[in-house]
Amino acid sequence: MIPLPNRFRQTILSIHKEKGEEWLNNFNHLIDECEKRWQIKVMAPFALSYNFVAPALRRDGTEVVVKLTPPSEEFHTEVSALQLYNGHGIVKIVDVDPQKGILILERLLPGNTLADLENDEEATYIASKVMKKLWIPGSACSQIPTSEQREKSLLKIYEENPIGFGPVTKEILQEATEVFMELNRTIIQPYFLHGDLHHYNILMSGSNSWTAIDPKGLVGDREYDVIQFLLNKLPNDHMSKVIENRIDIFTKELGLDKERICLWGFAHAVLSTCWSVQDHSHYSEAFYQAIHVFRKQSPSL
Repeated sequence: MIPLPNRFRQTILSIHKEKGEEWLNNFNHLIDECEKRWQIKVMAPFALSYNFVAPALRRDGTEVVVKLTPPSEEFHTEVSALQLYNGHGIVKIVDVDPQKGILILERLLPGNTLADLENDEEATYIASKVMKKLWIPGSACSQIPTSEQREKSLLKIYEENPIGFGPVTKEILQEATEVFMELNRTIIQPYFLHGDLHHYNILMSGSNSWTAIDPKGLVGDREYDVIQFLLNKLPNDHMSKVIENRIDIFTKELGLDKERICLWGFAHAVLSTCWSVQDHSHYSEAFYQAIHVFRKQSPSL
């Protein structure tokens, strides 16, 4: 029996409601099934957030990673994205059961996250190399959401909160919604994107190799896919300088449009701030401060 932390259990119940309760009640049976079906021994999990993720030992002594979650649209999108990338720059699927929410993945070793690097410039250069591998020119795909759906998410928040939401004023909500619409309208070449690429979703997979994990899957502008990285692991002071340096590296290394990065950054920072209020009943200070950082760096705002 693998004990689950109360905080993780509450997260599952909060997100998945009755399906989450059923999943939790059946959790140990699910572990037993995985161990018998794939001939593995599931070990103590990694730090848990929204999914159960743990290393597992095969009979031959090699390791894999078991990822379990109540089946959802987000889970199916992740599977579709992993299958689309097929191990190119991203963790490989060993096996999957979509109906039961089971993913068996390769174990990346040593597995340190990019967040462990103290040199922010070095980390940003590494991230740019991973992005180069991941971005695939493409168009709408029924299994992968688009950045227009992010736009609709913000529009819904704006329409339901006409006087503002959390620390975000109605004027900023309206402006961010308009920026989202304009940017989506002017995408010249859409790409298949990771959708949630930040320091904690890039792992060391060898002596000098780095690999992405946990894709959300998205179709949209390449400039949009760097925003989550820009919003993560920010210092309390000099935030503006760190974001500016990261943007300069991405612009140079990936041939991106700096102004579009700043505009996407502004719009998505507003959306992320709103999401943080929805998820935690209080807002992320870093996301909120980033709104104003991107605004100052964009000549169009």
